[in-house]
Amino acid sequence: MEVTIRCYGDIADAVGEQSLTRVVERRSTVDDVIRGLAAEFDAFDPESVSDDLVCRVNGAGADRTTRLSPGDAVVLTEPSAEE
Repeated sequence: MEVTIRCYGDIADAVGEQSLTRVVERRSTVDDVIRGLAAEFDAFDPESVSDDLVCRVNGAGADRTTRLSPGDAVVLTEPSAEE
């Protein structure tokens, strides 16, 4: 299934883009997206921002265990970069 990933702040810098589209497995979670980005982009180390990482799915607050649906928009940012 396809999801859109929007990155802000240091996360966008690490992946080199603010908006990405990726195909993920059904029943994937926000954590699966984060781990996928970490595997794809060497500069993205989710552990360096794990305590401060803000996740949203379709504009609503989410955490790493939030399940995704086709077409979801996942936002990853730090609190200071939010907004």
